Amino acid sequence: MSINWGLGFFLGLEFGFILIILAVEFYFLVLDRYTENESSRIEFFILTFISFLCILIPVIQLKRFSLGLWPVIPVPLFYAIFRIMENTQIKKQDEKLIGKDIRTLEKRILKNPEISETYLMLGDIYFKKNEYDKALRYYKKAFSLCETPELQQKIKITHKEYRIQRGEMWVCGECGADNPGNADRCRACGSSNRPVTSIKEDLIKNKEDIKRLVVRGFAVPTGAILLIILLKSFLPSTSFFFLSICISLAVIYILFRAFFTW
Repeated sequence: MSINWGLGFFLGLEFGFILIILAVEFYFLVLDRYTENESSRIEFFILTFISFLCILIPVIQLKRFSLGLWPVIPVPLFYAIFRIMENTQIKKQDEKLIGKDIRTLEKRILKNPEISETYLMLGDIYFKKNEYDKALRYYKKAFSLCETPELQQKIKITHKEYRIQRGEMWVCGECGADNPGNADRCRACGSSNRPVTSIKEDLIKNKEDIKRLVVRGFAVPTGAILLIILLKSFLPSTSFFFLSICISLAVIYILFRAFFTW
């Protein structure tokens, strides 16, 4: 079999990134969730076994001088499946309980329509469901029966959320100021309400920092490639292949040290 030994450096880069991604996936999606009691033991063992297979497969592929990026997919894929199943079950249970609570409160209103607490509880339920128009109606009814500062504040917040939902206003993410729905920029700080424009402005503002990071990100791999070319001229093929993999892993380490705080 004819092997292009010059691919060692790039195979090493790919192998290193695969291992880093798998380590990050295992820590955040498997170990951290299990230690925080946010996943079951069965889920933990299934995802751990999948993580082990995903590490073993690239090692086997590397011996054949070829790598694929697909081993980084199974862990987040199965994690997403578990979360979808969990969220679907929780949502069904919540909807069943909420529907039962709404029916119970509506029966209370029919029996005694002069209790403000009943309307308040219904308003809270509809507020959590993001049905702000219904929540506002019940809060106002409760306020008409019993005027309290708490209800007045709830009406104010719900009315604001209702206007945002209808697009009549928006809240600036930079300074928290309220703005009309047709305003493209914040009246207080001038930030754009359009994501594309906002990203473009951030890029212009941080142009020098981005330029420095880009130069650093290209300089290290370029220097490593020049070293690889130099070593290839006098090293045996087998030694050169595995040495180039080691150099690529060192490049990954240097880049992470340069761009992230450890």
